[in-house]
Amino acid sequence: MVSATRTLYDKLCHNTPAGSSLPHMAFLPPSSAAKRLCVVISDIHCTDGTVGNQSGEGEDWLAFFAQVEQAAQGQDELVVILNGDIIDLIRSAAWTEAGVYPWQREHPRFAELIDTIMAGIVRQHATPQGLFGRDGFFELLRQLTRSLKASGVKVRLVPIVGNHDKELLLVDSARARFYRDCLDWAVDEDAEYRDWIAAQYGFDSTRAGAATPWLPFYYGDRGFQLFATHGQWRDNTNAVQGKGWKAGRWQPERWQQQRFAAFTDACFGDTVAAGLLSGFIWDAKNALRVLEAGNRTDSKAIARLCSILDEMDLYRPASKGIVRILQEARAQRGKGADEAIVASISTTFRANLRRWLAQAAAWRRAPFPIIVFLPLLWLLSRVRQEVVSLGVMKLMAWVQEPKPGIALRDLLGLPAFHAAYREYGFSIHTEGHTHVALEADLQFDTPEQQPNYSYVNTGAWRGQIFPKANYGYRRRGIGRALYLFDTQQGNGERTLRYYVRDALSWGSQLDKLA
Repeated sequence: MVSATRTLYDKLCHNTPAGSSLPHMAFLPPSSAAKRLCVVISDIHCTDGTVGNQSGEGEDWLAFFAQVEQAAQGQDELVVILNGDIIDLIRSAAWTEAGVYPWQREHPRFAELIDTIMAGIVRQHATPQGLFGRDGFFELLRQLTRSLKASGVKVRLVPIVGNHDKELLLVDSARARFYRDCLDWAVDEDAEYRDWIAAQYGFDSTRAGAATPWLPFYYGDRGFQLFATHGQWRDNTNAVQGKGWKAGRWQPERWQQQRFAAFTDACFGDTVAAGLLSGFIWDAKNALRVLEAGNRTDSKAIARLCSILDEMDLYRPASKGIVRILQEARAQRGKGADEAIVASISTTFRANLRRWLAQAAAWRRAPFPIIVFLPLLWLLSRVRQEVVSLGVMKLMAWVQEPKPGIALRDLLGLPAFHAAYREYGFSIHTEGHTHVALEADLQFDTPEQQPNYSYVNTGAWRGQIFPKANYGYRRRGIGRALYLFDTQQGNGERTLRYYVRDALSWGSQLDKLA
């Protein structure tokens, strides 16, 4: 097995610089197309819609795909990189309804629930008029792919795995449906792709389930000088540290030895904490519906709180969503809302918190500094004072606030900027994961003919809730796409140009959802 994998790796890793000691990496053979376009987006978070919609809206996707189709005109090849968190298998009410937590991988219903959630994602995003009566992301992607292929443009899709869709690596049936129904891809017939994935993960290509390959963890393209990976490997809340590895260290050979367990095992952020949030949203909405059915007169307050619950996952960090709903419940009391309606929010929150903290996974997976807050949360779950709950959640939100930039030390640790990979030809590193759009430029002395290097974080393509300047909140759509053009000139030289296109959208439809 080892020798076969090594031979496959040697076949897929072309033109390694003489004398370099590259970590064990595998790349698809380079394209011979004269004119190529690459488009990178990340963090789409297509869900089944049962605890709110986290993806972009229909109008945003229509505009995006129109831009891509226009840019692809006259190209020989289009490469679309979906750089992780393409779908979200945790943000679903299915877990709470079944009484199963998403980190309970050995539960007899785990695979069944993943298949159920995957079916819901297909209905919402991969069927005509599935999302808000509009074509969803995958339906529009399928239309674009077919249209371009009909006009002679070769299309390659690269669906990189993130931390919110990693369960696809565990359930073959859901992964097969993702390739077939979302990407319209008969992947079992693509031997080159299967071989690449086998080499990347160090698998025996004849293993069970190999006909439906895993999603790649990274993608490198020398023509675009581009290296792409989702970025969860730099986050200690969304990667399992240990066994000689710490978050932020690029060690693909060690990950192979451990069968990439650091990124397939349940993590605190993407599985444990997200499971709490989804359960709270579902339980809180059900509690409000029960009160509404009991002829509580304040239906306006109930509708307001349910709307905010649907939007809770659009805050970054997610603990800000908890702060928002606790604040809103107190505000409704000040407006004279029925006390039972107001109290149901804090009561449900404490009940979910107690149930969540009773799980060993919450304590076992929590990294520093989150682990410091768990005893406080345990005490909080037994205190009925809402102001205490609100204060602790505000403190957690402050600690988890996303960084507005990226440190030089972290930049230098990115694989595209390792000395050996600069010699290999990479000059652009792109990732997502943080939901913060960033870019940074670097310079290195070697190789002399290539001094310029770029880091681009594509942020997310989804709705987000932002505070207004004076008071209140507003929902807006955000998106970022990286475009790269690799063109062969008349003299045989290849030129590269690239740019980022950002999209911010406001509107009455978004306001209704806020």
